[in-house]
Amino acid sequence: MTDTTQTTDTAAPVAAPASESTPTNTEPSQATPASADVYGSSSATETTATPQNAPMGQTEASGGIINQLYTSEGGLAENYTDLLRENGMENLTNTIQKYKSADGLLKGAANLVTFAGKKIEGIVVPNEGSSPEEVAEYHKAIGVPESATAYDLKPEALPEGMEWDDSLSVPWQNAFHEAGISQTQAQALTQAYADITNTQLTQANETLASNAASEMAEQQATMKKEWGANYDSNMQSAVNMAEVVGFDLDNQGDMQALRNPKVLDLLLSKSSSMQEGTLPRNGAPANANYQSPQAKADSIFQKHGGKIQFAPVEEQKAYHEARKLQYQQAK
Repeated sequence: MTDTTQTTDTAAPVAAPASESTPTNTEPSQATPASADVYGSSSATETTATPQNAPMGQTEASGGIINQLYTSEGGLAENYTDLLRENGMENLTNTIQKYKSADGLLKGAANLVTFAGKKIEGIVVPNEGSSPEEVAEYHKAIGVPESATAYDLKPEALPEGMEWDDSLSVPWQNAFHEAGISQTQAQALTQAYADITNTQLTQANETLASNAASEMAEQQATMKKEWGANYDSNMQSAVNMAEVVGFDLDNQGDMQALRNPKVLDLLLSKSSSMQEGTLPRNGAPANANYQSPQAKADSIFQKHGGKIQFAPVEEQKAYHEARKLQYQQAK
């Protein structure tokens, strides 16, 4: 019987040229003054550009599903789950996400095909009475490496931020070889372990971040209730004094300590005690022994003939502290 089906060569459509990017506004924008609030409250919001995905339903026009699943940089496309669903392959989602490159996916598929194609007819599953030769023959048939060091355990897809250390794989290699685990199974286990560990770390970090945010909100509420209408000015004074006494506002540990209400109160008290302007009705200073930061620094400087480096440590500290406060007041 003559085959009447006509075969036609269909050329792959040429990819559409990339669209020209929209010119961006190069005029400098006015910077919003940073808030002195140590709790980080700000009206400004951060925006993140979201890459535009290619139109859905056009996988064939772009060279096949695999080319659509992976980007030119080697990672999974953001819309890979949509692509799988559109092509009736949503059941492969968990498998595909383990491989971050087309090469890794093909290598994994090749391993599965090789393992599935092995003939184990006549191979006896070993038991307590099996000879070492029978055990070795069975292990060879199912893909167990000849030695523990022959295992390649590096996962195909390491979670972002996680690095692989070959020196830590030795105990795993020994355990897998002793248990008669195949290469394919061993790599699947290490991939699962990496994924589970990453999930646990992510959850732990999210919990810590949530707890820290709750604690910071409680601390801020406490200070707003205590300081009332003077919250902003008191906060600015406390932060200025924190810098004077050596707090590093870029250091996470210093900032955590600075947010403590007791610390803020102490800093505000110290700032108030060094400020001018608190005068009773008769115009005399509230503290007869009060010296402005500049006067205090000048006095220490003159006392040691300008050689501050040779002054006692405590006086050196007092001098630098007074100078810092002087410069803060001059801003």
